[in-house]
Amino acid sequence: MNVVVEYTGVLDIKAVPNGGALDLPPGATVSALLEQLGIDPAHRKFITPLVNNAKAKHSAILSEGDRVYLLLPVGGG
Repeated sequence: MNVVVEYTGVLDIKAVPNGGALDLPPGATVSALLEQLGIDPAHRKFITPLVNNAKAKHSAILSEGDRVYLLLPVGGG
């Protein structure tokens, strides 16, 4: 199944361009998506996934055509 992956500029993802489609096996979760993108396991807990514009858990099961936005909140002062 194909999902569209979008992310903030601070994430350095080489597996798919921002706004590109990624092929995943049926029943894949957000966590599996992060793994396939090569995101370090220690960093995954800081990423807030939005699936079709709604906040989702890393255990959320994805469906064909879903749009997944990976948000990495950044703070500063």
